[in-house]
Amino acid sequence: MNSILSLLRAGLRRLTELCMVSLALLTLADVLGRYIFNVSVMGAVELTEILMVGVIFCGIVFATMEREHVVVDLVPVPGGEKGARIVHVSSHLLAAGISALLAMVSWTQAESAAEYLDQTTLLGLPLAPVVYFMSIMLFVNTIVELAQLRRDLSADTAHLEEEAQND
Repeated sequence: MNSILSLLRAGLRRLTELCMVSLALLTLADVLGRYIFNVSVMGAVELTEILMVGVIFCGIVFATMEREHVVVDLVPVPGGEKGARIVHVSSHLLAAGISALLAMVSWTQAESAAEYLDQTTLLGLPLAPVVYFMSIMLFVNTIVELAQLRRDLSADTAHLEEEAQND
């Protein structure tokens, strides 16, 4: 399981790096073209939006894998370790459920985009692959969230009690 997560982490990192470098180079070319040659890159906005999908949806999975999401305790957790464990499990299940729901809805949208041959306005790039990518990343995020829950349930829960007391 750890080797699969390591491969996923490495693949997401490389894909995110590729999208970020492409965004930077596209922006550089567009700005230089506009200010020096008075010609902008055709479809730069559309390409930027597609590359941002890559950065954002890889980032969602990557943040989940690294447990880098913002966590806020709005109310104190009663019940000590047992209460902290219930809240921890509930938050993982809620996050996985929302991610799965968004994945299913975006998959439906991707099928619709493929059926209607939706494409970008200027460059005519098909939108269905982009929306399928979004959906797949949300499904992967759901799996990562559930894998973390499984690992946390099988691990010692002393750290949960410490987190509950420190907050």
